[in-house]
Amino acid sequence: MKKAWYLTLLLTWTLWTRTQSPTSDTWGAAPGLASQAKCEASMKEKLDLWKQFKDSKFERNTVTFTNNNSTMSYFCLPEDQDPRKTKPAKPVK
Repeated sequence: MKKAWYLTLLLTWTLWTRTQSPTSDTWGAAPGLASQAKCEASMKEKLDLWKQFKDSKFERNTVTFTNNNSTMSYFCLPEDQDPRKTKPAKPVK
């Protein structure tokens, strides 16, 4: 039980940003956030920053800019998870 508690203390979080436009799809990472709550606070700060743009439309963790048809999505994940990795296809039976 103590070992699991220690692992929880060592786990850090990464704020992933996915930027999609008609010509690109990129990912960026801001690692090293001490907790899920700090990661979510950082995500909220970033989303709040985009509210000053009149063409921004919000849905949960995503902002879409209508003028250039681009989208930025934010994800808080433990440091050992990478959303860029594709999941293997399920075998057909």
